[in-house]
Amino acid sequence: MAARPKYNALYHDDWAWSMAAMGATNEEIADAIGISKRTIIRWAKEHESFGKALAEGKGVSDAKVIRSLYKRATGYDYTEEKKIVEVDKNGNVKPVRVETTKKHVPPDVAAQCFWLKNRQRGKWADRPEYLASNAGNDGEQTIFYLPEKEDEGGDG
Repeated sequence: MAARPKYNALYHDDWAWSMAAMGATNEEIADAIGISKRTIIRWAKEHESFGKALAEGKGVSDAKVIRSLYKRATGYDYTEEKKIVEVDKNGNVKPVRVETTKKHVPPDVAAQCFWLKNRQRGKWADRPEYLASNAGNDGEQTIFYLPEKEDEGGDG
């Protein structure tokens, strides 16, 4: 069996960053480098530059997903191109014709719910954990956070 590679900052940091930026998991990065997942975690702890490269690369891929989720939640427009190849009755190929169509993807309610439940959990959770009181004498709104109720059993 071949020897496991030793950590090399000039080589492994860039490799980890680029793979993480493309959405690779620690296990996939470890497989590509030829080490175990535990070694990836150890290197990230022992070598600051490796841990930073791994975290920054994951931040890039996370940002892409966040942007896509946001676009799906709010809706977006895009242009679709269709290349059409026509052949005349003699079998001669005519020049390719390109049809361009503007399309709209409407906002997606499921993406909106997911976004709000995670970004504003206190306001948008299925079971909000707060109860607002009436405004006090000074006009300020007071919010009381309620603990989760446990099912007490009984007849209800």
